[in-house]
Amino acid sequence: MKKTLTVICLIIVMSMLLSTACFADEGNFDTLADWNLKVAVPEGKTAVLKGNCYYIYAQKPGFIPYVMITTYNYDSADKFISDFTAYMQKQYPDLKVLSDAEEKVIGDKNCTEIDYAYGVSGYEVKDRRVIITLDGITYMFASKEIEERGETVGDMLDNVVAGCVFLNGSGEEPVELPEEHPDLSEENEGAPEKSEDRSEGFEDSKDISVLKLLNAPVGAYVYTQDDGMLKYWIDLTGTVSDDVVLHCWFRSGDLTWYEKLYILEPEMKDIGKSVIEVNRITDLDGKDLTKGFKTLKVRIYSDHVSLVVKRDKKTLSGGGDDNILTGTYVMEPAAVTTSYEYRNESGMLKYWLEPGATAMELHAMFRSGDPEYYEKTFILDTENAVKDGEYSLLIDKVLTEDGQDVSDWFTALTLTEVQGAYILNVKRDEKTLAGGAEDNILTGTYMFEPKTYLGPEKEGPYSPEELTSWARIRYFTENAYFPLEAAAEENPDDTVTVQLYEYAEAGERPAHRAVYALYTLDAYGNGFDAVTGDSIALCR
Repeated sequence: MKKTLTVICLIIVMSMLLSTACFADEGNFDTLADWNLKVAVPEGKTAVLKGNCYYIYAQKPGFIPYVMITTYNYDSADKFISDFTAYMQKQYPDLKVLSDAEEKVIGDKNCTEIDYAYGVSGYEVKDRRVIITLDGITYMFASKEIEERGETVGDMLDNVVAGCVFLNGSGEEPVELPEEHPDLSEENEGAPEKSEDRSEGFEDSKDISVLKLLNAPVGAYVYTQDDGMLKYWIDLTGTVSDDVVLHCWFRSGDLTWYEKLYILEPEMKDIGKSVIEVNRITDLDGKDLTKGFKTLKVRIYSDHVSLVVKRDKKTLSGGGDDNILTGTYVMEPAAVTTSYEYRNESGMLKYWLEPGATAMELHAMFRSGDPEYYEKTFILDTENAVKDGEYSLLIDKVLTEDGQDVSDWFTALTLTEVQGAYILNVKRDEKTLAGGAEDNILTGTYMFEPKTYLGPEKEGPYSPEELTSWARIRYFTENAYFPLEAAAEENPDDTVTVQLYEYAEAGERPAHRAVYALYTLDAYGNGFDAVTGDSIALCR
């Protein structure tokens, strides 16, 4: 097992300095060293490596339309397209093949193209795939568009294919790729299913992440009880560990729940199969808990996973609420994101960090003599920052979200990564202060702790039922308490109001409704809580 709390953050913040997966090059290029590929990024577009997929967003980061690049271990474009089309037909029952596989030349590259269309959330998605096979590796370039919403990429896919450079044979040492299926969490796609054992060569390869070899289409799966409460979720993102992480919600005889994490180390011989036998189970402190289970398996399907548990009853203690019990738990796909948050002494969220490839977004909650807080965003330039030691960056350039340079507000600004968290040290030029303490980032040291958010795996819009389900999960994970009742009401402005509540006894008086949250959300899960006044994004 290899803990990666520190490594994951460093990859994000200091990718140019430390990562071999993806680092910015001179000009408008990214070099994907593990794939021996150099990609020309169109001017003004956001590009990011997520899991084993590289995305270039044509409009809004994180959403269709986009161009995507990934790799597969196929040495034949025809075989790959045959398998991939069969896979897509399982994923999308209404799949249409708009054009048969056709050989063509894009730029100076010989390619094979196939185009699909299918429905998602009431819209038709146009899905174009361009295949290049080189040295036993299949490179897949893809674009996704929704024409009726104006979400198109234009000629970006052709330009990316034409402009990319394969590095093999050009002096760089070729990198041997493991036989892996990419993490396609943004698309809810997996690789074409292959039945052969792909474990050969990995038994003694300790530097290869198990997560990169698992044939699972997304990064997280959740199990909710019959009442809708989140009980378990499987984390395949690598944020906590390079092995599978099982998050469990327990309680010890009271109403408050707490989260406990287990590290599941799979048998290496099972990697690439649809059933993963767990060889060893530990907690975060390294305590071995394997003897508490006769069997623990993860069955991987195209649209979900099942956690199969057989407990050794002699090791049970504390009752059902404190144990993973014998049973089969069907877990649905979910999206998982990590934010880094600083809260003031009263527990209010004051600042939070959103890491990016070349910059860090610092979000601040300010107010100007008014009870209402408002959000302001600052861009910390990490790409051109000076490295100070192994884990610290000296930030020289700070911009507001509208591009105003406010670097002179600070005499020193240092960002340090430690144990999966960030420390921001601020020294303010007090001559630039105006508006009082609640309108400024003041001199001080701020610890930003990681916070995990779960949300829908598929892009919106979402139904009122889906919004209600994820609103309950969000409230539970943030408050460790699960209101028993929920109701959704559709509003004339196309928003949905989700109420989380319970009926509380009041002595001899009739029970009254105790409201815990009152979310007003748009179809994409964005809105606010009328109870607290906080903004909310269920799907971030």
